[in-house]
Amino acid sequence: MKLFTPDTSSLQSIEDKGKYLMAWRFTLIFILLFSAMAPLSFGHSKVVTILYSILAALSIIMMIFLKLSKNYYVIFSVYSIAGTVLSQYSLNMIPEVTHYTECLWMFVTVVFAFISISKFAGWAFMIINVLGLSWFTLFNLNTHIGIVEAQSLTSRITNIVEIISVFLVLGYLVNQYVLFQHYSQLQLKKLNFNLEQQNEAVLNRNKENVTLIKEVHHRVKNNLQIIISLLRMQRSEIKSEENQEQFTIAINRILTMSLIHQKLYQEKEPSRVNIADYINDLSHELLSVANRQVSLEIDSDDEYAGLKTIVPFGLLVNELISNSLKHAYSENQSAVIRIQIKPKNKYEIYFSYQDNGQWIEPKEEEIGSFGLELIDVLTEQLDGSYKREGSHYSFEIVTTEN
Repeated sequence: MKLFTPDTSSLQSIEDKGKYLMAWRFTLIFILLFSAMAPLSFGHSKVVTILYSILAALSIIMMIFLKLSKNYYVIFSVYSIAGTVLSQYSLNMIPEVTHYTECLWMFVTVVFAFISISKFAGWAFMIINVLGLSWFTLFNLNTHIGIVEAQSLTSRITNIVEIISVFLVLGYLVNQYVLFQHYSQLQLKKLNFNLEQQNEAVLNRNKENVTLIKEVHHRVKNNLQIIISLLRMQRSEIKSEENQEQFTIAINRILTMSLIHQKLYQEKEPSRVNIADYINDLSHELLSVANRQVSLEIDSDDEYAGLKTIVPFGLLVNELISNSLKHAYSENQSAVIRIQIKPKNKYEIYFSYQDNGQWIEPKEEEIGSFGLELIDVLTEQLDGSYKREGSHYSFEIVTTEN
């Protein structure tokens, strides 16, 4: 192990290694500096000699402590406190010497606290030193000016050595600060580069997933269309009109789900469907299959719903339109169907369905028919409720997927 570059392999982060090296090198510099300055100042001021001796001894103790514990924060705190206390003591209690070096050490102490400990510690030591310097200026400066003795050559050399040492320490502190900042910038650039790569990878995976999901919806739609075609072929071979009607109802329900997958395939975000577009396409598809002229009026905001909501909702609309075509109109009657979809709040939508037909109240044996039961079941799946007044249905439907 080199004296100026101790072993730092036991420390993990670059910051820990850098601050440990800084504490070690400062301690070594202080040992050499104050050990040399103590005898130089002996002939001029015994009090100053004692201060330098205390600092040299303190530095040796800190070197031993740092070697054993690796705790550089204690070292930084001790040096900041000792530098402040001894500078203030020398400034106010030793009148026979000049005090410009104390001011320099105060400045170094504040910078040292800012860089090595924390911003809060730096401000605290700055306030303490400013208050001490202000006290000296107001109450002791004039007295000390009258007492200061002419400086011997040895004292002047000591001051020069101390000044050089102060600027070396200050330069090293600034250099370390620049190094830490440079390292932080490099780490930030590296982190940003890694994040950009990760974001690009996530975006590519999302694109692949979207493509895959769209392909799944496309294939499901094609498979449902094949089933619809097979059912239509089968229906054409059935002679019973009642059975043909049942086939048509089943085909329309499958068509409702097929159209959902077609819409999901066409959407940019294949997890949500525009409700207005879907209801418009579904309604026109059902009316074209029924071969009936119906005026369709749709009033809807630009609301979206996910697969969990849109499937029972589409089946519900299919059932309502089918019931209107089946029960509400005579052959020559002008048919109008009005659909309104509006957001009630963040989690609910209001759905209104009404036709202008003359409904015949169901017979007692038809009250529990499959169509009416299906409306109840689909409304329950949507966590909703509805009211019926003649041919007017009013639904309140819960949807957290808007």
